[in-house]
Amino acid sequence: MAKVPAGEWVPHVEAFVDVSRSPAQHSAGVDALAALVNKDKLTLFDLVSKMDMYLTTTDHIVRARGILLLGQIMSHISFKWLDVNAITTLSDFFTSRLSDWQALRGALVGCLALLHRKSSVGTIMVADVKRLVEAFIADVQVQSLAAADRKMCFEIFSWILDHYPEAVKTMDDELLYWICQSIDEEKDPECLKLSFHVVEVVMKLFPDPSGIADQFASDLFELLSKYFPVYFTHGAGDNLGVTRDELSRALMHAFCASPYFEPFAIPLLLDKLSSDLPLAKLDSLKYLDNCIHCYGADRMVTHASAIWFKLKEVLFSLSSDQLLSSGSPKDAENNKNQIISEAEHCLKTAVTYIHSSDRDIFINLILLDEDIVNNIHSVTTEENSIGSSLQALGSVVSILAGSSTYLCTRVFQAHFKRLVDILGNSAGFDSQHLSIANGSSPASINYGALYLSVQMLSSCREVAVASLEGVPAEESWWLILEEKLDQIIHLFGKLLTIDSQPTQSAVRKECVSFAVKGLLILATIPEQCSLLLENAYENILLMLTLVITSKYENAHLWRLSLKTLTSIGSSAVELHASKREMVYNRIVVDKIIRLAESCDASMPLNLRLEACFEVGTASMNYMLRVARSLEETVITNISQVNGSIECADYVTCLIDFYSSRLLPWFFTSGGLNELALSFALRLWDEIGDLVTLDRIISQGLLDSLMMGMKLLVRVCTEEQQSLIVQKACGIVSLMLSLPVKALTRHLLSVDELVPAHSVQDTALVCMLSSVIVGLWPQTPVPEMMMMINLFSVFLLNGHIPAAHALASIFNKYLQNSEFSHEIKLDKILDVILGGCFSIVLPSSNLKMSCSPAATLDNANFSDSLPGSIGSKIDILCGLAWIGKGLLMRGDEKVKEISLFLLKCLSSDASLATAAADAFHVMMGDSEVCLNKKFHARIKFLYKQRFFSILMPIFLSKLKETSELTTNN
Repeated sequence: MAKVPAGEWVPHVEAFVDVSRSPAQHSAGVDALAALVNKDKLTLFDLVSKMDMYLTTTDHIVRARGILLLGQIMSHISFKWLDVNAITTLSDFFTSRLSDWQALRGALVGCLALLHRKSSVGTIMVADVKRLVEAFIADVQVQSLAAADRKMCFEIFSWILDHYPEAVKTMDDELLYWICQSIDEEKDPECLKLSFHVVEVVMKLFPDPSGIADQFASDLFELLSKYFPVYFTHGAGDNLGVTRDELSRALMHAFCASPYFEPFAIPLLLDKLSSDLPLAKLDSLKYLDNCIHCYGADRMVTHASAIWFKLKEVLFSLSSDQLLSSGSPKDAENNKNQIISEAEHCLKTAVTYIHSSDRDIFINLILLDEDIVNNIHSVTTEENSIGSSLQALGSVVSILAGSSTYLCTRVFQAHFKRLVDILGNSAGFDSQHLSIANGSSPASINYGALYLSVQMLSSCREVAVASLEGVPAEESWWLILEEKLDQIIHLFGKLLTIDSQPTQSAVRKECVSFAVKGLLILATIPEQCSLLLENAYENILLMLTLVITSKYENAHLWRLSLKTLTSIGSSAVELHASKREMVYNRIVVDKIIRLAESCDASMPLNLRLEACFEVGTASMNYMLRVARSLEETVITNISQVNGSIECADYVTCLIDFYSSRLLPWFFTSGGLNELALSFALRLWDEIGDLVTLDRIISQGLLDSLMMGMKLLVRVCTEEQQSLIVQKACGIVSLMLSLPVKALTRHLLSVDELVPAHSVQDTALVCMLSSVIVGLWPQTPVPEMMMMINLFSVFLLNGHIPAAHALASIFNKYLQNSEFSHEIKLDKILDVILGGCFSIVLPSSNLKMSCSPAATLDNANFSDSLPGSIGSKIDILCGLAWIGKGLLMRGDEKVKEISLFLLKCLSSDASLATAAADAFHVMMGDSEVCLNKKFHARIKFLYKQRFFSILMPIFLSKLKETSELTTNN
């Protein structure tokens, strides 16, 4: 490739070196030179040769600009191949310039560019990197530089430590000394973040005891400790390039980089836990948590006692009043909750990682702690002892018991039996028979004993889930639980009998909640590691199911029990507990499903249906059983509606519930198509019975069945929808009183179009229109001509569902061999529109783009069709729906409908109002048809496009009206 003459590119060098030029000119010069090098129109050798005077001149300004230019060009050609000799030469040059403090910026840019190069395009050698590090240590005083230069220094060292560790591993203590000097007194946030990373990496590079990292640990940590906790004094609008959280996280990683920091970090963090500043407490806990994990058990065991006492102080004694806060009391409470949450997490880490040959050392600190013992004694001897102390105690007990099988056993041995006995004695539960038939409520309940018992049970379940292979025989936590199992299930069951009272205390409600939670825990301990006897599992299900069927007046208990039953069912499915699934099916699903199978029941229908749905959500199989049961109930009751308003309302509720709750759930969970197809076909079988159809009409079930049919059809596949359409067409053809054969041949002539029809015909057309509305555009539709004729008959009699069907047909251009070309369907549409126009405005001379035959038919409409105001208004509404379908798919024929509606605005008041309402239909959103749910074709921004088409017409009409008014 031909080289560019020096005269063409040297001016770019001169432009950059000239400090009087603008930054834009400087940037353009760099881009131009880099482009030439990248395209091989200028070699680096030629470039450096010509720049020699700028790189070596005694004028420090020109020299600094020249070196900076070369460094920036190197940044721009990072993807261009360079050989080893070129890279080494450039590396030596930039390294030598590190001692030139007046030109240091360019040297830093060049060094960073060389380090960032990938091996595929030629990278710097390790020996060159080592010389670079040595030059840095000898020549660069980082803290004497500007912030931007300091940042580059830290970027260079951070990159070297991350990608070229072998270049520094053999270096002596001068490296650590230089790092200490470079970090000392740093205040820039971006530089600090990089410097913290440098400390983190360099400490990990020298893990050997008695190595240089160990020797410098004290000095380095002293520097780091000055920044803890991290505070920002900058304004909110300052562009710092780093957040406080990012900076704090970088510092935390530096703290955790080496176990050699342990003697200095842990005392500092524990000391800061005594601070009144929320940020200091929160960061101390986060850092302590990570340090415990990173430093190792051997080092942390010496701090076990101090860590426990500090965490205990936070968990049991912290109050929002102790925290300094400039915010609201709500902010102070939020800070307190965050701190306590972090303390609980830290305690769990400590329990897990602080251990030694005596593995009880940390748990003994807690279980034998005098304050813990006194707290347990206090909360289990006082009634209604609800408060922060109990919550803290519950958290500690839960964390201990949930950490391992061994620790769970220790906690159970220490407290579980006593707590269950206290709970039983406090409420006077003498009977050992599992029965909740008695509605009496206990006189007093020891909330503390109940709360702690449930917390322990929750933890033991965590342990059981974590060890699905089973509980080792030598471990005894399960033996303790088994001994008290019948008693505690009995106690929980009795607590469910607390009657709902207006003055029921918060503690009693909490007791019920924890009793239900306890039953949930016991019923969801994994089957393979649980000795929970089958009859005990059944008794828990029976207790909760009895609440659902007989305690529905107590809303709190009822909903809590229902949610619990659902969770138990889900757990059995998730854990593949086949035996439990069978028991759950028999006891829960069977009984709950039966609730909705009768319209005569004392329990409100909405609660029965909610119970069915919630239990069904536990598993696809359960929901399928619910759906099939409701389907059977609907079909049975439709065929047996006996004139009772209550039974009709019952069927309506079932259909609405099936459509609004079950179908959406199946739609998101899968497994729906066959179910919907079966239900839709069975409904059509019932509709095909004239007696049943009369009942449906007389009992007001038609609207619910229409919406239900739409929703069933819309979730089916095209093949399944085709089966439903064929079924519907067959039944309609068989039962229709209209001349079906005439409907199938061609579009009816005017004098044939509106024969008399019965109420049954109307119902059949409504149901058929519901099928059409829910179809996919690709679904093949038989007997299209028959359906279009049929819907046209009813449209011209003001039947809106027929308009919905026609609108869907013309919106989706449904598939049919009769209409292989859209042109034929367009001609049919012209005839239908012409008929509607002629009925609404017999004198209309609106031009139509229709065929001669269509024009002839339209000419006779005014003489052959009835035209009451009511029917005209309904026909206008039907036109609006057809127009909406055309508008949404972007069909130009919507303009004809719009022009006709505009003409109606100048007619009598009733028609003008109906025409205005028609525009609202066209522009508004609909739930009954023509939406995404029912697979309508929707063109992007169709409303805006319609508005832009009509606005000039509106303005023209307004102008005409204004002129007429002025003339009059």
